Amino acid sequence: MKDRKILVVYNTCGINRDNTDWYIKSINSFLGQDLEGYRVVLSSCLNSSECIKKLYSTFGNKISYSFVADPLTVNITFNKAVKGCIKEFGEFESYLYIDSGCSFDDQKDILSKLYESYKKDEELKNGIISIQVSTDEGLDQLGGDFKYESSGIQIKNRDHTIPIGKAINLHASLFSNEIFKKYDNILPDVFAAFCTESTFSFLAASVNLKWVILADRQIRHLKAIDGPVASQPHRVAAPDKDGQIVQNNSWNNLLCGRSALNFINDKEAIDAGLGYEECQNIMIHKKEAYNNGRSLQPEKLKQSIQKFFFLKKEELDYDKVSCKFVP
Repeated sequence: MKDRKILVVYNTCGINRDNTDWYIKSINSFLGQDLEGYRVVLSSCLNSSECIKKLYSTFGNKISYSFVADPLTVNITFNKAVKGCIKEFGEFESYLYIDSGCSFDDQKDILSKLYESYKKDEELKNGIISIQVSTDEGLDQLGGDFKYESSGIQIKNRDHTIPIGKAINLHASLFSNEIFKKYDNILPDVFAAFCTESTFSFLAASVNLKWVILADRQIRHLKAIDGPVASQPHRVAAPDKDGQIVQNNSWNNLLCGRSALNFINDKEAIDAGLGYEECQNIMIHKKEAYNNGRSLQPEKLKQSIQKFFFLKKEELDYDKVSCKFVP
């Protein structure tokens, strides 16, 4: 896969509004990288025909396009774009999720630095690599002196390993093809809005990899430029851990009528080391299930993640998602 090192997936949504000129600026910053062997795909959900026409007239066949015509979550539209590119070009070594508010600006080495980190020969290799962003990082969730938002680079000199159960915000993150091969998917797609990131350390551990933050680089991020997730409510009336219905529940907001209580109380999932939304103390992982960040039961962990965090085909058939793919 020498010519397919990274698939760069730029995720936009036009349900609330289009930001066509910004999209063009961002895509141009992705195309100007010094790494050979990467491809850019626009993953667009319900952007207007005027927006789409301008983007295509600007970039033509320099990039690929995945146009989804249904109001779906970004997890699903991202996965759909990845699947479309794999069907057309074959598997890539890795897949870079980038939200619509991100731009590399004039930094030409972001992808090469990411790939260098991805290829590091370490005992526990990097399976998910997040890029530091200028706003809404969520680094404060890691503890210590990290700030939620920072005007400068917070992690320097060496990539920072995210401990099992901890998380930061998604925005710009690279995922190993090992995850795709294990799950036939990348992003857990059961979530209506929040909490996806709380699964990432477990997702990586299930394929004997780790989640890290790239050192010495930060990219620009405009928070919620396309507006907040528009296809699903962010919070719903749903049971809390005691089974009592509460309003504005953000962590028990799953698609297809699923309930987080099913995995929070599942003995096999608990024993396998699964955790969930630990920042809210919802499901704290069993520490004895890990040794120095390595899962002692990766296959059992994988089975729980597959069962509870990914939708079944009868719940969501990606082949039936209304999408026009332009290679």
